[in-house]
Amino acid sequence: MTAPSRLGSRGKSAASPRPSEGAGSKLATTVSRHIVTDVIERGWPVGAVLGSESELIERYGVSRAVFREAVRLVENQQVARMRRGPGGGLVVTEPTVDAIIDAAVLYLHRVGATLDEVFEARLVLEEIVTELATLRLDEAGVTKLRALVEDEASGEVKDHRALHAMLASITGNPALELFVDILNRVPLLYFRDRSAFAPTTLSASQHAHARIAAAVTAGDGGLARHRMRKHLQAEADFLRSRRWSHQLLPDTVSLGGASTNKRAEDVARAIIRNVIVDDLPVGYLLGSEGELIDRHGVSRAVFREAVRLLEHHRIAAMRRGPGGGMFVTAPSADAVTDVVAVFLARRGMQVADLADLRMRLELVLIELAARRIDAEGAERLSQALEREKHPTDIEFADAANDLHGVIAALSGNRALELVALVLIRLTRLHQIDRLSDAVRRKVADEVPRTHQGIAAAIIEGDGELARHRLRRHLEVLAKYLR
Repeated sequence: MTAPSRLGSRGKSAASPRPSEGAGSKLATTVSRHIVTDVIERGWPVGAVLGSESELIERYGVSRAVFREAVRLVENQQVARMRRGPGGGLVVTEPTVDAIIDAAVLYLHRVGATLDEVFEARLVLEEIVTELATLRLDEAGVTKLRALVEDEASGEVKDHRALHAMLASITGNPALELFVDILNRVPLLYFRDRSAFAPTTLSASQHAHARIAAAVTAGDGGLARHRMRKHLQAEADFLRSRRWSHQLLPDTVSLGGASTNKRAEDVARAIIRNVIVDDLPVGYLLGSEGELIDRHGVSRAVFREAVRLLEHHRIAAMRRGPGGGMFVTAPSADAVTDVVAVFLARRGMQVADLADLRMRLELVLIELAARRIDAEGAERLSQALEREKHPTDIEFADAANDLHGVIAALSGNRALELVALVLIRLTRLHQIDRLSDAVRRKVADEVPRTHQGIAAAIIEGDGELARHRLRRHLEVLAKYLR
């Protein structure tokens, strides 16, 4: 794999100050995570009331302002919503897959993920899918797979993503199902004219699908991987030949979260387009609240709802006081990783599947990182190791996984990095929080030493040694986290 090409100029230096996250916001994040944990431990009882506002404020020991900010976070994660009036309180809700996918698509759009990155990520994940699908296919799956191939050949199936989705579902791994869906949707953002799919192009795709399905059905995982790789490379070459370089954010992408106000979503979408089309730098002042209300012709209430959406998706944020206004913020995967990890927890992501996918993915990422490491990347690794020596203000899970997140970033692929961050967040959500204090201390002592050896191999560009050390590290860690 070659290093993905970068388009655009994201990450320009900012001349204007940026809003900062205060202690109240950090506390609200902590409270929101406690609420998520409570919902999961109760078995995610959709429709159940967790408690009234006053009861929950007392339970979590925070101010009303902090609690209400925490509620906005869990509403955006689609974990719970506040219902007013008699019998009201914080009500458990059901996350929707489309909103989750849209959040991830919007993030990849915001960071300017390139076509090369998307297809490299698809290659990595769909090769994993074909291998696992081959191992886990049963007779019912064979019947469904054959029927899909026949329907596609006869023209009854119009969606060229159907085969990819079915193979992912056969793996029984919710994370693979979700990310295959996401990464099959992102390339569609490059299409200005869907009629570009000529009959010959569709015919070639159908033929490739039939050959992949045949290899999976025959139990030949190696051949299935090979055919999937050829198919995706051909699709990538086709898109590159159309010379489309920029993604198009379609109107179908929802900015939803906690908002049910269509006008607020329209305003937020207009501001997003302004930020992306004009390639506005981080810290750029978009205007004061009054100026933006006048510009978009909405009420203060509608505008503030739009601000909540923009802040949730890390597009822009308001800063109050003298010199305040709405500023462009740096893209962040935090909101996406939280909402996707919570969704996968709701879907019943199993510990064994989580560990298996993390292992497979991180072994690819560390090899890419060793191949693409430069002086700046080596410095980032050193900084991550240094932070682990002094984790005074970092939660155990964040400190233990910090190096893994840096390695994902050094892979040079923002789509794969997003997947890795979700899996790291999910590990924390389901496992690390449940460790005993004695085990936490033991792992905390071992992790920095192991990470030191992994980082050294990456800096030396020794991908094989880095993979070996990482594999042993994850195997040992898995014993503690079962």
